[in-house]
Amino acid sequence: MLSVGEIRSTARQILNGKWKDAALLNVIPVLIAIIFTGEASNTLDFFGIEFFDQNVVNEATEYGMNNFINFKSIIVDLVAILFATGVAFTLLDLVRNSHSKIDPLSDSLRIFKQGHVIQVLAIYIITGFFVILWSLLLIIPGIIASLAYSQAYYIYKDSEANGENLTVMDCISRSKELMAGYKGKLFLLELSFIGWHLIGALTFGLGYLFITPYIQTAKAVFYNDLLDNSQVY
Repeated sequence: MLSVGEIRSTARQILNGKWKDAALLNVIPVLIAIIFTGEASNTLDFFGIEFFDQNVVNEATEYGMNNFINFKSIIVDLVAILFATGVAFTLLDLVRNSHSKIDPLSDSLRIFKQGHVIQVLAIYIITGFFVILWSLLLIIPGIIASLAYSQAYYIYKDSEANGENLTVMDCISRSKELMAGYKGKLFLLELSFIGWHLIGALTFGLGYLFITPYIQTAKAVFYNDLLDNSQVY
């Protein structure tokens, strides 16, 4: 399997000449993050260790299930995940076909246009619930769980494209199987972007217009390479 450095290098090569369109693709989710949360990093990085808002997990762990619900945060996250998933699916298409075109507005709305809203939200809610349950034990099991479930969105996309029509639970189960032995690699990939997240914070979230395409393209490269090296399928 590709090393972390090779994954990042491949992502940069794929985005070469397409940074402008990739940045425009992220305008809506970045603005949602900045306007409603003030922290773009908490609402955009949905496919890794920050998949479920860590503040929610921490509150659930410390105060119990009855005290952690923040309805504003939940609504913002639900809306943002729909746009972020559209971005991730578009960049996966770009990884698989470098000649594919990015239509920033249309592609950012693709989850709505293609009728995948319920399924994407179901994946988000169910996996988020599982992550919270594991985090109630210790934070490390919660992180491991989020890594295990991280590929469920991509698997759902591929199942629809291939006519498999997997259920949400099937997608989550396949993600766990697919990530067996590779959670550490994704964790290292996440850690390698810490410096970029710092830049995003220092630019008050605006830097994520360019940072998010890089991170999400790298994760799409990871998923594609994972499929090539997996014995699950």
